[in-house]
Amino acid sequence: MSEHQIRSLLQKYQVGLKREFGQTFLLNKQIARTIVKHANIMPSDTVLEIGPGLGVLTSILIRTGAKIILIEIEPGLVRALRDIFENAENLKIIQGDALEVELPDASKIVSNLPYNVASQITFRLLSEMYFQCAVLMYQKEFADRLIANPGDSEFSRVSVNFQYQAIAEKIMGVKADEFYPVPAVDSTVLKIKQRKSGPKAKDDDIFHALVRGIFSYPNKYLRNALGIWLRNLGEPRQLADKILNQMDERLSETRPRSLKLSQIVGLADVLFELQQEGIIGSLKEE
Repeated sequence: MSEHQIRSLLQKYQVGLKREFGQTFLLNKQIARTIVKHANIMPSDTVLEIGPGLGVLTSILIRTGAKIILIEIEPGLVRALRDIFENAENLKIIQGDALEVELPDASKIVSNLPYNVASQITFRLLSEMYFQCAVLMYQKEFADRLIANPGDSEFSRVSVNFQYQAIAEKIMGVKADEFYPVPAVDSTVLKIKQRKSGPKAKDDDIFHALVRGIFSYPNKYLRNALGIWLRNLGEPRQLADKILNQMDERLSETRPRSLKLSQIVGLADVLFELQQEGIIGSLKEE
């Protein structure tokens, strides 16, 4: 689809691009084909696409013979999609916000996610759906954070929370000039699967509270980051030493962004045991 075609359709359906929706339209159909190819879609699949825009990915998804479900927030784009694909019997369109509507059952997810809500949508998909795989396009910087390794400058709270629930591989990079309007950054396509094995905390809430707490101070040594977080919760800062002594004292001079997932899970489990013993109280900040 050319820029001229996109502009014409946007005008026809009275769609004004909204910055808050992070709307961009993929121009290169070969890139769309590659994205769909990596989802390995079978006719028996149900595929969810979020933010289909004017249907560049959709047109290829429909030809797989699978049942395709779209979620699109913009009423004008919904009208355009219904007209463009009026003869597609395997297509269902849901008008609404992907952060609010009830998510349908789907075996696979294929989307060029709106940049501004990509994080919220990703974690909603991981927590509320069961799927075989998702092939999703992100801003390059955000994708780098999702797949970063401990010790990388990009490794963050987002990296930990994502990798606690999923595994991902990079499929391809996509230059900014493959979109209209041209975004300020390049994009990356990831293939994501929900994690079925590996470290699992005894209490997910404690795990996420710990990650939120220590990654507020990613460049401090772990003893200091843990101590500050505990103090903010109204607990004795010295509890940090008790927790670390039950793990590995060498971790005390490790920075949070260098911790392996298994080590963070281990710390969370120590916190869980201390809470069970009544030594530590609620880990929710006021």
